[in-house]
Amino acid sequence: MRYLLFLTMVILFIAGCGSSEPASDVETADNAGGSAVEGEYTLPEADIYLTVTDSIGVELGDSNFVFGAILAAGFSENGDVAILDAQKYSLSLFTHDGEFIQSIGREGSGPGEFRMPVAFAFRPEGGLIVSDGMGSKLAYFDENYELLAETTPFIPAPPAQIVPIEGMEIIGMKPDFENNEDGMLMGFTVARWGMESAEPLQVYYSKMSPFNPSDLSSVGDDVVSFTATTDGRVFTAPMSTEEYTFTAWSAEGEELYTFEKDDFERVEKSQSEIDLETEIVNARMIAQGMPPSMANWEPDPYRASIMGLSIDGQDRLWVSKGTEQVNTFDVFDLDGNLLFTSAIDGGEASTKWQTFIGKENFISFDIQPEDYPRVFYGSLPE
Repeated sequence: MRYLLFLTMVILFIAGCGSSEPASDVETADNAGGSAVEGEYTLPEADIYLTVTDSIGVELGDSNFVFGAILAAGFSENGDVAILDAQKYSLSLFTHDGEFIQSIGREGSGPGEFRMPVAFAFRPEGGLIVSDGMGSKLAYFDENYELLAETTPFIPAPPAQIVPIEGMEIIGMKPDFENNEDGMLMGFTVARWGMESAEPLQVYYSKMSPFNPSDLSSVGDDVVSFTATTDGRVFTAPMSTEEYTFTAWSAEGEELYTFEKDDFERVEKSQSEIDLETEIVNARMIAQGMPPSMANWEPDPYRASIMGLSIDGQDRLWVSKGTEQVNTFDVFDLDGNLLFTSAIDGGEASTKWQTFIGKENFISFDIQPEDYPRVFYGSLPE
């Protein structure tokens, strides 16, 4: 079961950042809207371009600014920058200007400690929630980042992605496993949980498929992206290579509508993308203890249509497109009407970035940087 948990984390890594070709030095495009910058890098056409204004992280120096392995990053309710470091087993908090505030958590199995933190989110009322994959728990912290409570045990693992909503509840996506007379099933569930129990209060989406250890990549077919508003409306999108679609749900689990793009065109990965994804995923699984004979990831030859969903502070739904080389978004209102398109103008290196959308800002980072880990962030359009 431990191997399956690590497999889940690797799948979500692929779902979150895609598999763009490796890039070299950061280059900034001179002219937005499609001018090529070295090799095959081209800034796609978009209505609005996002630009980086600040960064946090150094190669050498103050240990508070030297990161080991960034898993996630985001913003608190008051705009502070938070960075989850897998090697430090903790969350580092900085002001928006980049000044270090404090570290939250440490390695261990005790209260407020983490064995493998995989995700975090700030609560609308203030405070923080951290998901500990190996600890099978969600840890709740108050507005002063003192431990409030821990919800455990989640079997086989807690939600690997979380979005807090009003009333001390969360919407999350967790891996699920089931054994029956037909064998083992593996998949993912999007549901709502309260702080009191690891049992879901409401399930919005669930998909399970037969688990075939000789074809681990088949598990990726069940991955779904999701996000939610603070009042509990939920949006889900399958990580499909064949269609571009997302569904809106009421807080009670009623389907409100499904959006489907009629003119979606599949995009093939390049051979270098496929080779890079194969190398990264298999190496990560082996490094986490999976027997080499089981590390047999074979990438889908096509790029996923949707890689992620986010909602900003103006109730706009940001749909991250997987078919572009650069972080590119379709931005909708909550009724499914397209408002504008957007892309990050971050240069060639940004093709490897994973991006999180906050209330007023975006934040990006490279999970496997060629130089040293750091985050880049800037403002969203009004």
